[in-house]
Amino acid sequence: ARTCKDLGIKTVAIYSTADAKAPFVKAADEAICVGPAASSSSYLNVPRVLQAIRDTGAQAVHPGYGFLSENSEFCRSIEGEGVAWLGPPVSAIRDMGDKIRSKEIAEEAGVNIIPGYDGTIESIE
Repeated sequence: ARTCKDLGIKTVAIYSTADAKAPFVKAADEAICVGPAASSSSYLNVPRVLQAIRDTGAQAVHPGYGFLSENSEFCRSIEGEGVAWLGPPVSAIRDMGDKIRSKEIAEEAGVNIIPGYDGTIESIE
């Protein structure tokens, strides 16, 4: 929020009732409560988050850290609303969420990785 303020960009924070007095809520130009303390009923409730975006006319979304920031479908939903996604692209979220694919990418980039099984396990036996 500080960088946006420095650039003259208005910010909107979404929050749960548990976070109503949190610094990030106070720092925003506008704040929208998206539900009760339980994250499944607030921060992870995609329809409520999308409605907050529509209600405020937000033009871009920074997904924060954790919660929906690692959810490629949420990223697609944001892009489907015609809103800019200020985070990694869908492909990166998807690939880094797949342990086997992320290991392949690291190897291709020349990153040292911990040795281990290189394939997928086909059965539990």
